[in-house]
Amino acid sequence: MSLPTRRILTTFPALASPVYRRFLLSSMIATTGAFMQQTVQGWLVLVLTNSPALLGLAGAIAGLPTLFLAVFAGVLADRVDRRRLLVVTNAAAATFALTLAVLTTTGLVQYWHVLVFAFLAGLAFTLQQPASQAIVSSIVDRTTIGSAVALNSAQYNFLRILAPALAGLFIAAGSLALGFWVNAVALAVVAAIIARLPIPHLRSADRVQAAIWRDLQDGLRYVAVDRVLFILVLLPAVPALFVLNYLTFIPLYARDILLTGPAGLGLLTGAIGVGALIGALSLASMRPSGGSGRLVLGSLAIVGMALAVFAVSRSLPISMLALAFIGGFQVNFYSTTNTLIQVLVPARLRGRVLSLYMLTSIGLIPIANLVGGWLGEKIGVEIVLAAGGVMTLAIVVLTFLAEPRIARLRAAHLSAVEAGD
Repeated sequence: MSLPTRRILTTFPALASPVYRRFLLSSMIATTGAFMQQTVQGWLVLVLTNSPALLGLAGAIAGLPTLFLAVFAGVLADRVDRRRLLVVTNAAAATFALTLAVLTTTGLVQYWHVLVFAFLAGLAFTLQQPASQAIVSSIVDRTTIGSAVALNSAQYNFLRILAPALAGLFIAAGSLALGFWVNAVALAVVAAIIARLPIPHLRSADRVQAAIWRDLQDGLRYVAVDRVLFILVLLPAVPALFVLNYLTFIPLYARDILLTGPAGLGLLTGAIGVGALIGALSLASMRPSGGSGRLVLGSLAIVGMALAVFAVSRSLPISMLALAFIGGFQVNFYSTTNTLIQVLVPARLRGRVLSLYMLTSIGLIPIANLVGGWLGEKIGVEIVLAAGGVMTLAIVVLTFLAEPRIARLRAAHLSAVEAGD
């Protein structure tokens, strides 16, 4: 093994698994296609409707399956072959993207088409996410789960910068449909890669054979009786409700508050991506891997403080710095929380519990955006965001005081204990 390779594996130990490397490649391809389609789809809606409200509706429609079906997707992930589930959902999503590509290329596309396929793509995403996250812990050593989760965050945030930029070039060149074509091909390639991965699945003796409702109850009961796990699953609801609507308001800050126009919008959104990428790479290289409960609470506290600073800032450099902190520590919060949940939960229940995490971290965002937008019109977006930052910080302090065991959690220690068992 060459010295550079040895250094890479020392810094990012999850890459020692050949299966994980191929799984990470498939995730990178899927992320590229998804962000390209998201970018061109938003532009397409504006071309078709010239309505910001209808643009918001398209985003809300895409999030509805996660809000209502996330917990059932977790049950499904624990009952079926997870590899097969990912193949089917990615192939279905490829079909949806292909249809939109054909409709856009031929000039037949209408707004209702976008709504239908946004909902269907959201449904495919909802069904595959618990299985995709649960697979990670089955293809890497338990002591490197944190590294694997953080590397996935790194690729996600790097491509969140690159893919929309490429899609913007397509749009500028007059090839709006090309983004849909790229996503269709990408998803088909992802399905082919995953179909050939030797992903282990639960032995028949370990599979839950009860009714789906009983499965769901088992997952909910397991979380409810463990106070620490319950708090870990519930904590992502805090940024979902009080923080993440800052993304909706960034164009307003660029145009009306910071007075920087489209160039400022690019700088602000770029700052988020750069911060997130730095945070993800730092976490991926953390030794021992996985982080701790102290990192979870500390990261969320910094996110709350940085959001309050961004809310009241009238300086572009300060606003960019605040957003970079939000991006970086937001990644640390989500990646570490995800890792701790995975090492705390047995394999047979992991899909169900991760689906609850998915519900709190993603499913509540459409509701928060709608409420935040309404409040922003009534009392001002600065007040809404500043109050969200203060509420986030207050909840972190209350969590630390009410359950100090959260701060004492260490993913590496939990992994070693389970391995010893």
